[in-house]
Amino acid sequence: MKRIFLCLVSSLTALVTSAQSAKDTLPDNQLGQVVVTAQFTPTDARQSVSSVRVLNRQTIERRAVASLGELLQAEPNIRITQDPVLGSAVSLNGLRGENLKVLIDGVPVTGRLNGSIDAGQLPMNAIQQVEIIEGAQSLLYGSEASAGVINLVTRKSQLNPLEAEGSAQIESSGIQMYQGRAGARMGKFLLQLSGNTFSFTPQADSALGRDQIWNPKQQQSGRAMLRFNPSRKLDLRVSGGLFREQVDNLGDLRRPQFRPYAFDDYYNTDRADITTQAEGWTKNRLYWQATAGWNRFYRVKNSFRHDFETSQNTLLEGQQDTASADGLLTRFTLSSDVKERAFNFLAGMENYAETATGIRILDTTAGRPGWATGNDLGIFASGRYRIGPQLTMQGGARWTLNQRFGSALTPTLWMLWQPAENLQARFSYANGFRSPGLKELFFNFIDVNHYLVGNTELRPEKSHNIRAEVTHNFRGNDRQAFSARFTAFYNLVYDRIVLAEFAPVQYQYINLDKWQTTGTGLGITWTCDEWLRVRSELVVTGYHNEFAGDSLPRLSWSPDWVNDISMQFLNDRLFLNIWHKYTGRTPYFFEDQGEIIPGESASWHLLNVSAGTGLFKSRFRINAGIKNLAGIRQIRSGSSELGHNSGDRMLPVHWGRTYFVTVTGNIGWAGREK
Repeated sequence: MKRIFLCLVSSLTALVTSAQSAKDTLPDNQLGQVVVTAQFTPTDARQSVSSVRVLNRQTIERRAVASLGELLQAEPNIRITQDPVLGSAVSLNGLRGENLKVLIDGVPVTGRLNGSIDAGQLPMNAIQQVEIIEGAQSLLYGSEASAGVINLVTRKSQLNPLEAEGSAQIESSGIQMYQGRAGARMGKFLLQLSGNTFSFTPQADSALGRDQIWNPKQQQSGRAMLRFNPSRKLDLRVSGGLFREQVDNLGDLRRPQFRPYAFDDYYNTDRADITTQAEGWTKNRLYWQATAGWNRFYRVKNSFRHDFETSQNTLLEGQQDTASADGLLTRFTLSSDVKERAFNFLAGMENYAETATGIRILDTTAGRPGWATGNDLGIFASGRYRIGPQLTMQGGARWTLNQRFGSALTPTLWMLWQPAENLQARFSYANGFRSPGLKELFFNFIDVNHYLVGNTELRPEKSHNIRAEVTHNFRGNDRQAFSARFTAFYNLVYDRIVLAEFAPVQYQYINLDKWQTTGTGLGITWTCDEWLRVRSELVVTGYHNEFAGDSLPRLSWSPDWVNDISMQFLNDRLFLNIWHKYTGRTPYFFEDQGEIIPGESASWHLLNVSAGTGLFKSRFRINAGIKNLAGIRQIRSGSSELGHNSGDRMLPVHWGRTYFVTVTGNIGWAGREK
């Protein structure tokens, strides 16, 4: 209590004196986060022209998250849509997953389900940090980046010549996760290996049948990286990963009195990726990067009739499905980023080729059935000019040549204004471009129960994105720091691609005239010494209403409110972390028998707490806590008007209250360095 009282007193003093003091908000011995996404060279996040949100390794471990989806679920301005079969779909800035590019070390992750990458299929055991950039990034990352970019940056270094670590995590919800990693540095070579196994046997819901809210899931993954540093000016890396998942979608018991049976679906997914990267500095202080990356997605659905008396599974003819996607990226950039120079630049070329296969892919122009290809070639350049010590301007453009839709030019403009060391203002405008995906063009699923077809007449999406951010840091002494951040954004998408019903129970992808989202946010952060950090951020987003008219609003508004309290004691040997997100009600409108009906998805709270300690110089760590204290598993979505119940449904949001414990042990051998 004494320490908290001293922090409060020093905070009041700081706010009074902050107008007379313009210092860095971080303590002198604390370095800023270094980011690589959308930068000329690796850059301190505080000096980046574009705003980058960083979720580091400490956050990943203390929150005991197993996947990217679980990590992002507590972040502001990000929504996670859960589906027991399709997984965790991410939306950002009010835009869906089709407009969000997910990368691993700068290489796109392929294999979208219903337009989105399943964030639950991206484990965190090999990830050093996650970098999030909101707003269109089409200049550097091309199609599918008009909402933003999420880049998973893997581990590429270690302190000791030999290291090994293992961890076990058990949760009362039925999750068991075991992770391990090892690394060896041999002269100028570094070899790192990591592996993960994840098992989820969900708790039974109130229905007590075989068909539960959440499906059983098994995952195994591994990643390897070989790095060669012949000199400080050259870095060569080869890395790759494997991932396997099985989801069991068990059907309800049928005809229990006589020869009972059930229809069961099993979804097996395999992912693989391999990347070769080289980067370095020339004698003229130019920074270059070269990347060649391949990413594969393969998914098989098997449907069986399970007979309980004989325990036999019989394959159901015509109910099987196989789909795959391959992506091949080649990319080269050359840049200058010298602080003494007023002007710096980045130029590059990128080619991304994608292939989709499956029995439901119908491209009549392809050389073989069940096969479709696409290719994007991009040439881009950006220049940054420092106009005195306070103002930096950056602009650029990308020329894209698409195999099917011709060329497009997408310009971008950034501004960073620092009138004082404790005040920063960022502004950006970006033009986005998204060519229709292969599934949206060529998907063909017609049987007794389904009618869903692609549309070869689709037009590419084009968008305008504006984003502004102002950050003010207050600091009056060395004990504490306080910062406030205001954000605002606006997205306007033309020819948005959606799945629409064109006849009773018949669906096709079409272009909408336009779609827009807008929002604003305010976040505050308070730190006291290095033991206490409190963060709170509120973001309110307006979603486009396609039925807007004289009596209906143009936008439907929904808030996100995030709170985070982190405490560290006994020289960081003991920590306590409390994090919370309130997802506000989300209003929408739908058509029912020719009448426009208002509806909404209910609000809900996600509250978590964890505490842990490190012993023997953190070689042994234990972390325990509770996730989802409120125990919310589903929320209601439907009509708010009496008498209209046709749109009512229950949406899964979480697997319920869960108690967890994580035990981690690591060893490191310093050896003899030459």
